[in-house]
Amino acid sequence: MSRVLDFRDLRERVLAGEEPETVAEPEDTPFSLEIKDKPTILAICISAASLTTIAFDRFQNDGAMFSHYTPAVFALGGILPLGFALGRLNRGLAAQKTNQQYDRLLDEADAKIEELEEEAQEAEAELEEKKQAEAEADSYHFDYLSADDSSYHVPSLGFGVSAFGQEGVVFRPPASDALW
Repeated sequence: MSRVLDFRDLRERVLAGEEPETVAEPEDTPFSLEIKDKPTILAICISAASLTTIAFDRFQNDGAMFSHYTPAVFALGGILPLGFALGRLNRGLAAQKTNQQYDRLLDEADAKIEELEEEAQEAEAELEEKKQAEAEADSYHFDYLSADDSSYHVPSLGFGVSAFGQEGVVFRPPASDALW
């Protein structure tokens, strides 16, 4: 059913004023880009016209138009421009291929550079985190609200019950965290 043209859907689209799905324009091939170049197309046209004229003269006029100059016209008007056009096509296609290779190489290099920059940023962030953790571990300041540091506090008024904000009368950090 999907291969059959749905006239109801088409009618609804037309009545609703919807445009059919846009078709992407085909990309030009390297050959079509090179053949559209003016010197190339001019040389091909001159060559085709010369060869067609020579063929017409040979079969219709029995060679009377060019008589004994037919080989010179064939060489200068037919083969020389054709060789020029084919040479331009060959060089253009080779240049486009090389250009595509350079573009691919540049894209790969850009991707690699971005990857290396991300790795450097990650390493820098990791180093910064490590320095910050080391600085916090070596700090002589204690966070009285953290469980690790508060466990050594003894309440000054209570009966073995710790109270928020109270610190023991005598405070000494544990031996493992001693700075001196």
